[in-house]
Amino acid sequence: MSVYQIISTLKKLNEVHVQLLEIGKEKQQAIIKNDSFVLTTLMTKENRLLKKMDDIEVQRGEAVTSFLSEKGIRSQLNLTVSEISRLVFDPDEKRELLEIRDLLVDNTMQLKKQNEHTKELLEQSLHFIDFSLNLIFGVDEDMIYRKPTDQQPTLTNRNNYFDTKA
Repeated sequence: MSVYQIISTLKKLNEVHVQLLEIGKEKQQAIIKNDSFVLTTLMTKENRLLKKMDDIEVQRGEAVTSFLSEKGIRSQLNLTVSEISRLVFDPDEKRELLEIRDLLVDNTMQLKKQNEHTKELLEQSLHFIDFSLNLIFGVDEDMIYRKPTDQQPTLTNRNNYFDTKA
């Protein structure tokens, strides 16, 4: 009976992962379109899903503890799904448990790749913003110490985009 509790919580975790994948795709589009309002909304949804995932993870831990005590194992070890599947003797339950594990692994890998891609998009966006600001306001002078001169100090020695001659 409690194997089904484990399977059920793993399915819930998988559903949250799928929702996170969808939000990740929407986040990438929001970054590309430079839509900060949509990005903020998506991040709020993502945070709610992460909280939900934490709650499901607690349920999964309780289901595993219940399953192990049902099998007469009083260990507090963190067992993997593969190790738990060795304690399941019904072939259908074992197959279902391993299938949901494979789905979770695949979705986790997709999330990892998606997060890396989103990170790259954000870095490119920040580099573009930095480039644009440097183009408009100019680049700061070297931070090298120089002997003060008797000249009148100026407000800025930077040449910016608007100070150049046509």
